Order: sequence, then C-alpha cells, then structure tokens
Amino acid sequence: MIASLTSPSSAFPRAHHRRSRLRILIVGSLPVFLLGCQSPVPVRVPSESAMAPPPSRPIAMVERERITIAEIEPKLLEAVGGRIVKEYVLDVTLARTAARANIVINAADLERERAMLVTNLANDPDRGERLLEELRRRQGLGPIRFEALLRRTALLRRLVAEDVVISDAARQGAHDLRHGPKRTTRIIAVEDLRTAADAQARLDAGSPFATVAIESSLDASAARGGLLAPISRLDPSWPAAFRRTVFEMEVGGRSDPIQVDGRILLVRVESETPATGVTFEAGKTVAEADARLAVERLLMDRLARRLTPEDQIDALDPSLRWSLSPSK
Repeated sequence: MIASLTSPSSAFPRAHHRRSRLRILIVGSLPVFLLGCQSPVPVRVPSESAMAPPPSRPIAMVERERITIAEIEPKLLEAVGGRIVKEYVLDVTLARTAARANIVINAADLERERAMLVTNLANDPDRGERLLEELRRRQGLGPIRFEALLRRTALLRRLVAEDVVISDAARQGAHDLRHGPKRTTRIIAVEDLRTAADAQARLDAGSPFATVAIESSLDASAARGGLLAPISRLDPSWPAAFRRTVFEMEVGGRSDPIQVDGRILLVRVESETPATGVTFEAGKTVAEADARLAVERLLMDRLARRLTPEDQIDALDPSLRWSLSPSK
C-alpha cells in the first residue's frame, strides 16, 4: 500500500497553472483593445538564445565536471520511474478523495503513523528505530518520500475507518499470530505437475531441498533456498490450503505437490516454535488492536489499488514505459 512525492497541497500547481494561463490570456489581449487609441508598437522577435530551453540543472560534480539531471534522467526513469509515478498518481487521487470527504491530515497524524510503524517493526523502541532506518535506506525513503508515505497511510486509514469491522475470527487469528505455534518452512514453486515431478525425483535421489529450490523454484524465496518467514495456523496472509498442509505435516516432512494460487508447491516443514501459553482471554485486548490493524491494512490496500489503476497510466517516455511494464 504495501508505497510519495506529493501531499494534499499538490492540487495547488494545477490551480496555479489555470490562473497563470488566465493571466496570460488577459495580458495577451490588452494590445487588441489599445490598438485604436495608440500608435503601433514595434514587435521584437526573440533571438535564438532567448527561445532555447534553459540548461539542465546540475546535480553533482565529479573532478570539476558537472553531471546534469538530463544526462541521467532516462536511467532514473528506468530504475524507479514506474514506482514514483504510481506513488504520485495515488497521492494526487488521495488528496482529491480526502478533500471531498473533508478529511485533513496534520502533524499529529503523521507522527502517529510513524510511531505505529516503529512499534510494528519491533517491541523495543530503540530496535524499532534502527530497523526503520534500515528499511528507509533499503527502499530509498528519504525525507520527501517518507513524509509522503506517512501522509498516504494516514489518509487511507481515515478513508476506510467507517468500513472496519472486526469479526471473532479476526480476533482469534490475531491472537494466534502473536501467541500460537509457528512453523518454519521451505517451498519449491513451479508452474506444472511435470516440473514438480522432476523436482520430486531430485529430492528422492537425495538432493537437498534448499538446492532444488534455488535451482527450480519460481518463488521470490528461491534465493533463500525456499525459506519462508514463520507461519501461524490462522494467519490470513497465507492461503488456507497452504496453511492446512503446513500444519498437517510432521516436522521434517515433505508434502506431495499441492496447487496454490495457480502454482504447484512442494513444501517441507523445517521446525516449529511452540505457543507462548497466553490464553485468548488474557490477550484479548491486544488481539483486538492487532485485528483492527490487520483489517485496516487489508482495506487500505484494496482502496489504494482501486485509486491507482495501472492500465490508465499512459507512459509517453520509453524509459518510463519500460519501468511501468507488468513484469517490473
């Protein structure tokens, strides 16, 4: 949602552009009204230098040689252009939607979002701050994009607030996610049963699961040998069929091929972390808060996707078009 360069005030440039255009039209029409009472005014033709575009802004120096934004612009667009354009479109659309709903975000809202982010990263505030700094560095969230991210999440949270409904199942799932048993697994994800059978044959012949995952799996976890984050029995972020398979198996066991979300999976359970022993009644208040956050995140993500239909972004620049392509 989850992901920046604007705020609700970003609507200003459009209004300013309209006013500027109106001013130009008015000023440009004045000579027409004055022609009848003034002598002709000589017209000056701008020189070629005056008509040329301004030089590109320098952004860095290397051994007294200036690097301009124009020189690296295509590469910037290829690398991050698609992401930034999507963030911009979402920010502008959110600003308009919030304005229609009379929603205003202030500094306290931004600080609350930041505090929630730190808390979600770690229970210890100092460790949470360190992890947040690492996260920002990894994702290129400098001061401008990070503030936009906080504003975006604050607006999305306010916009979905009236639709948040917390069920008993959500509370139970939140409690299980925090206090229930968790299993660490590896997966091999392939496209068809034939490829799955080939992977199974290699495993039966003694090849390590991690090795086959690295060489055959289509999942993002392949680089880690198919290793996934710990999974709880009721965590809705994982498909139900996958969770059921994981918790029906013996630790150290390997599954037959199963179909999940259009892929064929082979699953191995590496280990299990036992439950903490905290009962649902004892942890009910925390489970309520966790469930609310989970439902909010789900609704916020859906709203963000609805407000940013990618097929409506018509990229005119070839580098940006490549960055916005579906495979990126």
